[in-house]
Amino acid sequence: MNASLVIVTTALVCAGVSAVGLSFWAMPQPSEPLVADPIVLGTIPTPGASPSGLSASLQAGTVSPPAIFSVSNFKSRTVCLVERGAALTSRSRDFFAPPDCEQVWPGLTRASNWTQNEDGSVTISDAAGATVLTLVRGQHFSYEATDAPDADLALLMLP
Repeated sequence: MNASLVIVTTALVCAGVSAVGLSFWAMPQPSEPLVADPIVLGTIPTPGASPSGLSASLQAGTVSPPAIFSVSNFKSRTVCLVERGAALTSRSRDFFAPPDCEQVWPGLTRASNWTQNEDGSVTISDAAGATVLTLVRGQHFSYEATDAPDADLALLMLP
């Protein structure tokens, strides 16, 4: 009988010590206040603020970023690279074609303006406003010439 009493007493003492230990462990610990992550991204604008240096049309996503295009003339089997550059207006961008593009399309080196029209077409014109090429959007990132019936010309945006 003494052995049973020792076992029961030992079990009760262990249960009591466990209960006291669990109560200390379950007590709320003082913690530091929650602080926001210090990394600031420009992907989510703060209310009322607009990113500096961007026009309203660029913020709305209506103007494309600068890009390099490969211009291919399939009839003469010539290729050159051109650049659609910085925004001039909400629909117009700077355009540059190096001298080797004269072999691809006559007058392309005079072009200085890329204008996105309301119907989705693009007009590439010179400084005087004369049209050099009119393009329509092809598949994916390409444009095709439409104003010259004998032209087999395509512009492909390079990554």
